[in-house]
Amino acid sequence: MKKVVNNVLYQKKGVTISHVASSLLSRRVGDRIPSISEYQQEFGVSRGTMQNALSYLKEIDAIQLSSRGHMGTYIEKIDYVKLQDSTLVQELMGIMPLPYSRTYEGLATAVYEQLKDYRFNMAYARGAVGRIKLVETGTYQFAICSQYAAEYAIENGKNIEIVQNFGDGSFVSQHVLVLRDSKADGIQDGMRVAYDCDSLDQGELTKRLIKGKKVKLVDIRTQLTLAALDEGIIDAGIWNYDDILETKSFEGLHIVTLNKPDYSSEFATAVIVIQKGNAYLKEVLDKNISKRYTLTVLEEVRKQKRRPSY
Repeated sequence: MKKVVNNVLYQKKGVTISHVASSLLSRRVGDRIPSISEYQQEFGVSRGTMQNALSYLKEIDAIQLSSRGHMGTYIEKIDYVKLQDSTLVQELMGIMPLPYSRTYEGLATAVYEQLKDYRFNMAYARGAVGRIKLVETGTYQFAICSQYAAEYAIENGKNIEIVQNFGDGSFVSQHVLVLRDSKADGIQDGMRVAYDCDSLDQGELTKRLIKGKKVKLVDIRTQLTLAALDEGIIDAGIWNYDDILETKSFEGLHIVTLNKPDYSSEFATAVIVIQKGNAYLKEVLDKNISKRYTLTVLEEVRKQKRRPSY
């Protein structure tokens, strides 16, 4: 069946089929669909082409429709995977940070659960710089990152937009400064400080904290901060407080809470970004990803009341 679908998609009428299938991915059973004339206007095709596209989707059992006269046409049955097969992008792909903390495990679990009716997969990669670039190039359809990272990328001309904001504490409970010297109360001249150029959050927070200080920046992946402190490679670094508490890996280290103006809620807030202008994808995510449900699952995983599944 998939080979037949692919052959059709690359024919002339396949463009219309792909557009219609994409528009239906955000619909549910009971929803009214646009009329033939409304579809014609939206896609700029003839009535016959539009009718053929809908007929094709019905023939492969991607949708079942019910006509209710002047009230319009409604969806009786919908198969999201078959609709995905009928688009040129046949799999929904997201990317988020490596799930090393229960917070990230909770986010992954919530997203997977809410997109279970679709052909969907999540990849995991360190560094918001790389994740945002992969969305911008179309390799992945969406990414999860901090609000700060997303807004910084947008301000610097990246072709992305924010479609979901999960609120303060949804990305991390907070970032903290971790010091090797238990007597130090902050970054001091002469210290070796961890710096990860691929992490917009860690990089910016580090720049703010070292301002006016004479320090040596050490190029280290954010995830290796605690190990580098333990081995004496660095004297200070920014890290995720959730991971410190969960792994109890703070023995012998001094933890300093970050406050304004150096720190703000944008660093602790999770958002979803997509390629700018992808209206169909935005609608699919808006319809399926609920902030309230996501935060409920996130909190259950954090408190170990729900087993992570991703």
